[in-house]
Amino acid sequence: MHLTWQQSIGLVETHLSPFIDTSGNRVLVCTEMLDPLSQLLTKAEQDNVAISIVSGFRSFERQLLIWNDKWLGYKPVYSRQGRSLNIVKMSNIEKYKAISLWSALPGLSRHHWGCDFDIFAAEAISNGHRVELISEEFGVNGPCYKLQSWLDENLSNFGFFRPYKIYQQGVSSEPWHISHIQKTHNIMQEFDKSACRKYLKNSSIKSAEFINEQFEHYYKQFFCNIYQLNIEE
Repeated sequence: MHLTWQQSIGLVETHLSPFIDTSGNRVLVCTEMLDPLSQLLTKAEQDNVAISIVSGFRSFERQLLIWNDKWLGYKPVYSRQGRSLNIVKMSNIEKYKAISLWSALPGLSRHHWGCDFDIFAAEAISNGHRVELISEEFGVNGPCYKLQSWLDENLSNFGFFRPYKIYQQGVSSEPWHISHIQKTHNIMQEFDKSACRKYLKNSSIKSAEFINEQFEHYYKQFFCNIYQLNIEE
C-alpha cells in the first residue's frame, strides 16, 4: 500500500472509508483495512469479547489541536505512572517529553493512516464504564482484562499487533492501541520525513521553532521506536 505524503500526515482523507464496528460506532479507516478489521471484530464477537473502536483516523488538524491544548495547559498531561503534571510550570523540553509520552506530534501520528485503532471492551462501555484509556483498565482487575487476554492469543492471526505493547523509552505502553503489521510497516518505509517536517514547521503548532529543533529526536525516539513483531508471529 502506498500513501502520498499528504495522506500519511493526515491532510487528506482520500485513502479512507467509513467502518461501523460491532457496537455501531462509525470511524474512518484505510480502505484496505475494511476486510481484516471486520474479520478481527467478527471473531472477537464470536468469542464473546466484543470490541468497540474508540478512535480510528485522526486528521492533522485534530492532532494539532490536541498537542497545542496540552502544550498550553488546556488539557491534562500525565506522567507515565498516571500522575497529573503541572505543564505550565515546565520548560519547553520538559513539556515536549511529557506530552510525547501519550500524544503524537501532528504529522507523526499513526492515527493519520487509518490502519491504527484504539479499542475497548464493548461490554464495559455498554455497562456505563467511562473510557479513560489507562493501563489499569487492561489489568487483571480492569474491565478490559478479558479483551487483553484475547488479544494476546488472537491479534496477530488477523495481521495486527500492538506497536506500544511495552515501554521502550518512547511512547508509554498502550495496550488498547492496535495496528496492522504489514501495511503500517510499508507506510513507515516510504514515509516522507522532510515533507512532514516542513509542513509541521509552517503550521500553527506552539513554539514551532523549538519543536522543529526536536523533530529528529521525536522521529527516532517516538515515531520509529515501536515494539517489533515479525510477520510470522
